[in-house]
Amino acid sequence: MDAEIIAIGSELLLGATIDTNSAYLAGHLAAAGVNLFRTSVVGDNVGRIAATISESLGRADLVICTGGLGPTLDDVTREAVALAFDRDLEFRQELLDQVAARFAAMNRPMSESNRRQAYVPARARAIENLRGTAPAFIVEDVRGTVIVLPGVPYEMRFLFESVVLPYLRDERGVTDVILVKTLHAVGLGESVIGELIADLMVASNPTVGISAKHARYELRIGARASSPVEAHSLVAAAEATIRERLGDHLTGDETLAEAVSRLLTSSQQTLSLYEGTSVAPIYRALSATTVGLDYVRGVIIHPLDRPTDEYAAAALAHAGAISAADRWRSDLGLAVQSASTPDERGFTAVSVALCFPNGSRHATRHYDLRQPEGWDFVGTLALDLLRRYLMGETE
Repeated sequence: MDAEIIAIGSELLLGATIDTNSAYLAGHLAAAGVNLFRTSVVGDNVGRIAATISESLGRADLVICTGGLGPTLDDVTREAVALAFDRDLEFRQELLDQVAARFAAMNRPMSESNRRQAYVPARARAIENLRGTAPAFIVEDVRGTVIVLPGVPYEMRFLFESVVLPYLRDERGVTDVILVKTLHAVGLGESVIGELIADLMVASNPTVGISAKHARYELRIGARASSPVEAHSLVAAAEATIRERLGDHLTGDETLAEAVSRLLTSSQQTLSLYEGTSVAPIYRALSATTVGLDYVRGVIIHPLDRPTDEYAAAALAHAGAISAADRWRSDLGLAVQSASTPDERGFTAVSVALCFPNGSRHATRHYDLRQPEGWDFVGTLALDLLRRYLMGETE
């Protein structure tokens, strides 16, 4: 079965409300073995909603709509679905009784406008909403199936899990499994990773994709199979190939911060930080995991107070790492220091340094720090330098 999701509501288009429903549905449809082709967002307009539904039915067997089932005049999803199926709206007394019962249970009067929620397209299968006042419904014809759910997230989730999933399994014969596993990589650019696993990325099952997040990379493996065992086998084979090709650039199931935290825990070594900028990219990167700061003894934040070039930045990073370790009596010191001005291309030299008993390591790279994600790259560089040391790698 192939599916599309349509999130309905002008507030979504205005940015006033974040569409969390589509993300939830996407994950759960995948787990149920349903291919998701596309997600769309459309405002509260009957014609545009109806057109979007018709377009989706031209591509997919299943369309799930969320939102627009309230009692006010701008809640027009019912009318739009009826238009898309060329059907009239019909009143259902049992739905009005359900809505009235919900208000009675809340000890609140029901407005006349709530009567609108008792209308559904002709021949639609109504779904009682035990978590709210907006009944859902299912409409079917030769093109496919449209399932319409409330936009309130907890109502939508309850109805999807209690009604929609059983419907897909028991009546539509959805039995396949789609398993998705995410691996994490650092130290290589997205284009380089793409070249290393190009053949995996054009395979149909399992599928492999890459996305960049905060100067790190996520590799998603998705496998479709008739059983969990078969899906796991497909994912494992692809994962083994990726691990072989990316080597120590892959942190596996862990994010970079999680890998560093685990290595600090297993080695029982403590860490202190020297941040040569108020942005504090190392501290910020470690804070991404709940245990990332457990072994951090202290942090020195010392923004530049004088002009500094690339070579001076490297010296300051080295001295800062030693200073932080000495001040907080930690096993390791990790520091970052940037030059004070960018070069003619707009890139700034940034040095990171790691000091440890009887030695030190350092690295210098050039980043565009005018972009917010530039500092994310710095944090990644510093943590990867630390990770490689903790893994026992030699320079």
